Amino acid sequence: MIFETPRLMARRFDPRDLEPFVAMRNDPDVARYQSWSTYSEGEGREFLHWMAARNPGEKGWFQFALEDKASGLFIGDCGLRIMEADARLAQIGYTIAKANWNRGFATEAVTALVAHAFATLPLHRITASVDPRNAASCRVLERSGFTREALFRQSEWFKGEWADDALYAILRRDLPAT
Repeated sequence: MIFETPRLMARRFDPRDLEPFVAMRNDPDVARYQSWSTYSEGEGREFLHWMAARNPGEKGWFQFALEDKASGLFIGDCGLRIMEADARLAQIGYTIAKANWNRGFATEAVTALVAHAFATLPLHRITASVDPRNAASCRVLERSGFTREALFRQSEWFKGEWADDALYAILRRDLPAT
């Protein structure tokens, strides 16, 4: 385990996650606002192999498998990207399997990831990029303390059309004092 919440454990990926991870990424509703459309078992194996060689806090992406503590099942993932140019800056991402939508897991995971990242790393700022049509994801970020800072109109060619990109951010100083 790397960090946990009352209902979730964020941990390294392991081989038992392959099947549910690939299934989640192949769900068209889950993939709608993601960079992939389909995801093969081979891609999943490569991802797990790549993640096994990475460590949280290193520059680049690290993905945490999210496990429902009550059932022990994989329910999604969240990631933290330490920026190459300045390790005080980071970006997050998250994906929850459709069967677990609307249960507060994404907000719980993002809130915990942000708290963990600020507590363990010398970060100043964490950002998230989201398609503003993904209203549920925008709500997750807002509930997790992020502020919407910008809307870049039709700034990305995404799945055959121009798409907007909303930028959210949270600063270390935005966290409640503990």
